[in-house]
Amino acid sequence: MIGCNVLRKEAEALLDCSDIECRWIQESLHNTPDLLHTEIQKAIDQESDADIIFLSYGLCGQALAGIEARACPLVIPRIDDCIAMILADRTDLGDLRRSSYFVSQGWLWGEDGIGYEHDRIKEKYGEKRALRIARAMFKNYSYLLFIKTGVETQADRDKCQAMAEKLGLQVDETTGNIQMLADMLKGGEDQRFIVLKPGEKITEDMF
Repeated sequence: MIGCNVLRKEAEALLDCSDIECRWIQESLHNTPDLLHTEIQKAIDQESDADIIFLSYGLCGQALAGIEARACPLVIPRIDDCIAMILADRTDLGDLRRSSYFVSQGWLWGEDGIGYEHDRIKEKYGEKRALRIARAMFKNYSYLLFIKTGVETQADRDKCQAMAEKLGLQVDETTGNIQMLADMLKGGEDQRFIVLKPGEKITEDMF
């Protein structure tokens, strides 16, 4: 499995005692879809002995468009992004996206997480200006929505609360899961997944 580091803890808990090998790619590459595309394709190309490769990615800002299966089949969830994977059971996801900024354990602590972004701005402009910039960036949101997936700790909740206070947002919580990922690793043969044969490429219309 080639996956985004943002779901690493959830995936490792799922794969405990499994013989599936994993390669993790930094979540910060989502800011540069072309580079993310290159790194994913490079990781696929390096797995010449694999029987099948699973990608724990969605289309992710067009980063997966043009990705090619090489020596073995490639399986991908038919989703836009990681949020759609861990909140696959929510029928109101579209409404949630308009009112809430999503965070999970991985997004809180990752190199591209909300805390990292604030610290980067603070280092450049100072605390007061960083707060003004951050609040302007998140002014269209009402909630910092913490997605519980079973790997979170009290430290994660504390960090979420602290960031919400800085941004002037309310904290809300919802329960997510990685059942879609689990189902994909069992075979991924239903319409929720895209299966490519060697030599085939991912296209946007597949999603």
